[in-house]
Amino acid sequence: MPRCDGDKLMNEWELVESAKSGEMQALSALLNQTFVDRAITVKVSLQSTCLRILLEADQVPDSEATIALIQDRMQDIKSDRIQSVQVFGRVNGVNRSVWSETLTLESSASFTSTAVHPPQTSGSRSRSRIRSVDSKGSSALLTGFILAIALTIISPFRVLFHGFLILVHEIGHAATHWLFGRPAIPTVNLAYGGGVTLVFDQSIFVICLVYLAIAFLAYCCRRYRFILVLLGIFTSIYSICLSTSINLILSIFMGHGMELVAIAVCLYLSISGYFCRSSGDRSIYSMLGFFTLFSDVQFAWNLAHDLDYREMYEGGIGGVIDNDFVILARDYFNVDLSVVATDFLIGCVIVPLIVLLVFYTEFWLREWLDRMLLA
Repeated sequence: MPRCDGDKLMNEWELVESAKSGEMQALSALLNQTFVDRAITVKVSLQSTCLRILLEADQVPDSEATIALIQDRMQDIKSDRIQSVQVFGRVNGVNRSVWSETLTLESSASFTSTAVHPPQTSGSRSRSRIRSVDSKGSSALLTGFILAIALTIISPFRVLFHGFLILVHEIGHAATHWLFGRPAIPTVNLAYGGGVTLVFDQSIFVICLVYLAIAFLAYCCRRYRFILVLLGIFTSIYSICLSTSINLILSIFMGHGMELVAIAVCLYLSISGYFCRSSGDRSIYSMLGFFTLFSDVQFAWNLAHDLDYREMYEGGIGGVIDNDFVILARDYFNVDLSVVATDFLIGCVIVPLIVLLVFYTEFWLREWLDRMLLA
């Protein structure tokens, strides 16, 4: 029986409602309906809060006309999960996109163009967009900063949240030991407080699993030459580290190194709002990031400038287990402990700056990565 217009409208309404909830199949169906008369095939994917739309046709899709249609359709959807849209146009059978454009959601009702890539020529360059911190991000950073100061000053709260540092620290050790073939278990040091990671002998079986994982990832990404190159570089570096003492140095350092990673991840999630369901989540991430940063800065400063604190640290855990930086300074780098502490202090200062740099250039980095993946 022929389908009536009412059924067609109801079906489209259902697709719109499904697309609002973030269902990519519904969104793909809507966009393909929009471009069916133009013989353009649409493929969509969602990366975090960025919707990527690939338009393919026998001839180069017209950028202005297709972007206008996409803007109209996205105004009907207004999904909270989508903050920006990247549109790529290419010819069927060609892996490289001919043009691309980025649309940023200004409000629940409008998208605005922020970066346009016209048809590429040998001399053309794409324009990048500098991202800015929204009001919610600024508020979350400020709230987390104030809470972190309070946690650092008030001893009971500091002891309570010190468990977060112990967890991050020991996971950093354990994960790196596993990566280089040494099974490890992060545990709590019941005798002297803090944490300790139990490390077992290096296992050829675990190392083989790592190489198999790399090979499997390469197979899954075999169509992306850029990823294959990165995997090749990583495998070469990994093999060098595995055959030298570098793997031991990394395993010892990555206790404190994982704390730097935690600072970067927490601050980035707070400033960007990624994986945050409420504004309170952003403040919590900010608090954890700043608390870890303040704790590490205080630790590194005392270790570099306070002789009594340095002597206590050099005494080890219970006078039996040497601390990480003591092992690195004495057994591997042959330098004074204050040198290692100063380098770590510099790292603590640099990490927030890197977070800001990546955040402000995020759209440019995404566009660059897209070009490399499509190359």
